[in-house]
Amino acid sequence: MTAEELTARESRLKSGIGLLVLITVLDSLAGTVADPDLWGYLAFGRLFWEGRQFPYHDVFSYVPTLDPWIYHEWLTGVLFYPIYQSLGAYGLQLLKYVLGLAAAGFIYLTALKRGAPPVIAALGVWVVNLFLVMGYSPVRAQVFTYAFFPLYLYLLESARITSRWRGLWYLVPIQVLWCNLHGGFVSGLGLIALYALGEALSRRPFRPYLGVLLASVLITLLNPYGPAYWNYILRAITMPRPDITEWASVVHAYQRSLITNFEFYYLLAMIVFSALLAWWARWREATAGLALAVTLYLGLRHLRHQVFFMMLVGAYLPVLVTAYWEVLRSRPSFMARWERLGLKISTLLVAFMLVVYSFGFLRYFSLNLKIPPQPGVQTEGALYYPVGAIKYIQKHRLSGTLLIEFIWGEYALWTTYPQCRVALDGRYETVYPEAVAQEYFDFLYGRDNWRQFLEHYPADMILISLKVPAYPLILKESRWRLIYSDTGCALFLRSDSLAASGVLGQSRSQTAAESPGH
Repeated sequence: MTAEELTARESRLKSGIGLLVLITVLDSLAGTVADPDLWGYLAFGRLFWEGRQFPYHDVFSYVPTLDPWIYHEWLTGVLFYPIYQSLGAYGLQLLKYVLGLAAAGFIYLTALKRGAPPVIAALGVWVVNLFLVMGYSPVRAQVFTYAFFPLYLYLLESARITSRWRGLWYLVPIQVLWCNLHGGFVSGLGLIALYALGEALSRRPFRPYLGVLLASVLITLLNPYGPAYWNYILRAITMPRPDITEWASVVHAYQRSLITNFEFYYLLAMIVFSALLAWWARWREATAGLALAVTLYLGLRHLRHQVFFMMLVGAYLPVLVTAYWEVLRSRPSFMARWERLGLKISTLLVAFMLVVYSFGFLRYFSLNLKIPPQPGVQTEGALYYPVGAIKYIQKHRLSGTLLIEFIWGEYALWTTYPQCRVALDGRYETVYPEAVAQEYFDFLYGRDNWRQFLEHYPADMILISLKVPAYPLILKESRWRLIYSDTGCALFLRSDSLAASGVLGQSRSQTAAESPGH
């Protein structure tokens, strides 16, 4: 094979890899099931735009709440609501695609800035594309954090490599926007701090990072809550969340089957690959190594933080892969095998994967948001919504206090307020005192003192999954009447409740006949 033929074939392979990475990124963003938190944003946005003053006080819940209500995602709701009202689900999905592609783009640009060639930088994005599935498939406030974090990374790396510090100051105005969109802005401040520490350990200029860090912290006070916002942030960062899945550790999540075998071994393979590559290259880069170590630690402690580690792997390691590739290419025996078989096999493999990913993306691509009504009906994972029960409440004009499954709480805010007030919902520590939340989960999981929540905070209705331990316990309680059930949820009405008016006159068979599950 002549040098010209080899160059032409490698060029075609590189083009195929680039297209494959793009299709893979789009496929990773193609999730369509609405995230439970979305409804909380929309409900807040509705309050904001339809009210006459900023919603400092919770109006959705009937249990004791924190006052003021410090909602770290308030600006997300303010943005999402008009988008949803004017463009529907399409608008929110398009925003997700823009932010997801931007995140992948900043990782790619960072790898280029560090010296990786385009094809290996693109492969770095492909290797870590699972971060898009974890962070972007649902439309939620985290999409802003997972877009701003790689943008911060790109600006910090650019300054470190070029020693041009002016670009660092772009981080300050970005921080104003970020801190009002999502509490994940703390990760941006942490990244600046890690760069300052890493550069100090490397005996390189670090004071510019400290100046930007100080300015970025101070400017976060530009929020509707003032200094009280930081009281909430510090409490939210340090509080335990044993009943929230995405805050579980990797080991705990794997033991409880909260993550798949693929997700567990994918992370393990990434860790081993990164360690071996760093060992081979005798990597001594303090700043990048420190950032990887800290984000890996956080990612092992909490599932939701794995995304940061994956982003850094995609940005930092391609330059090491480049060095390894150049060593291989310098060996005549390897180049002979590459020209004879390696190039051909790689091209066929890329072509095959391109067909598979393209077919999958085109088959399932949609800009709609699905609201699965029952388990197994158009679901991704186990997520579904009590659509039938909510329609039953609306049809029969039931009103009052609604004790609802945690993951459905914000959906009820959006669909039943002001008809019903709820407990509890996914706003969690932003609204509810820790003691109230603990009593609620004791009820939901049928612990020894499960009745305590009902005694302290009487409900007119209970809407829960058939799979939670509280369900069979409520079935045995004579004062609770099952008025609706399907394959996923059950709606109970308290017999002596005002909400029972007009419903308890129906026979159980008539009521049950309206349920999809019967």
